[in-house]
Amino acid sequence: MRRITIYLLCLLFVPQLFAADTIVTKKNRKYYGKVIKIIEKGFVVKTIDGNVIVIPQSHISKIFRGNKVLDFESKMSYYREIRHPFLPFMVLSVATGVYSVKRFQDYKEHRRQADENTIPGYTNLSDQSKRDLAWSIVSALFSAGSFFVALRPMEVKVPIGRINLSTTRNGFMLALHF
Repeated sequence: MRRITIYLLCLLFVPQLFAADTIVTKKNRKYYGKVIKIIEKGFVVKTIDGNVIVIPQSHISKIFRGNKVLDFESKMSYYREIRHPFLPFMVLSVATGVYSVKRFQDYKEHRRQADENTIPGYTNLSDQSKRDLAWSIVSALFSAGSFFVALRPMEVKVPIGRINLSTTRNGFMLALHF
């Protein structure tokens, strides 16, 4: 029992050891690694390749660490949440998909009846199969579109507060609170 508990605790802390920050510059260049230290010249970053680089603070646009984002352009920090508010559209997608299948079956039945001329006075010129096929295609497209909208995630920013700047003897230093 003790070993299982130790293994579970190790599994819980492993993602924290290998978590990487994503640093985005103003020129839209991305660096993946850990912010090790903040110095006067900028941020010291150890990339996932093992290289250590210094990125000037004036070049940094955003730093992503998990769900937390530091936005240096607006000087705000916030949590980023991914939500799926359009999942009720899945019901609409299923309903229009079922309707599309039914109309396609009606199309096949009307097409068969028109070809066999089993109904008196029913000719190829007046059959309903073309209308059924059109409704089947339109409802299938609507079903696919509402399915796409239902699964589309929406990013929500929950503000935490302003990024704190604190002064030191050598100038100013950015206090990062992750």
